[in-house]
Amino acid sequence: MVLRQADERLADVEGPALEKLVATLYEERSRKGIGDFRLTDRIQGFWDRADTEIDMVGLAGDDKVLRLVTCKRSPEKLVVDLPRFDGHVARFVAAFPKFGGWTVEKVAVAPTLDADTRRRITERGYIPEDLSDLTLGLRQRAKSLS
Repeated sequence: MVLRQADERLADVEGPALEKLVATLYEERSRKGIGDFRLTDRIQGFWDRADTEIDMVGLAGDDKVLRLVTCKRSPEKLVVDLPRFDGHVARFVAAFPKFGGWTVEKVAVAPTLDADTRRRITERGYIPEDLSDLTLGLRQRAKSLS
């Protein structure tokens, strides 16, 4: 009973922590010129009364690219949830007509992703990313400074 409660509490903390970490990594990568997305602005998360939930909204304003990110601790739950997230993306884009004409990129993030899971995510039209992907250039730079 106690272990189950502790596990539930840990899950409640880990989800938002992963979302915050991903957003911070996007900011740091952009600041250092690492990666394929030049973040000019971000919204930590987006929720509305229509049950739309997007963990991170990233803007590359100069390139007119809108990056909508979903994060899950479990790679399997991430893949299973992608059809539902498609609805979140559609509602978000419809609610903000100022993004009409922008390229919309959908990104699926988990702490780790194996090759099969990456393939399944890509087949759904998403960019698969895990924490190794998001820290790769940052780690290399840190090593070269030491």
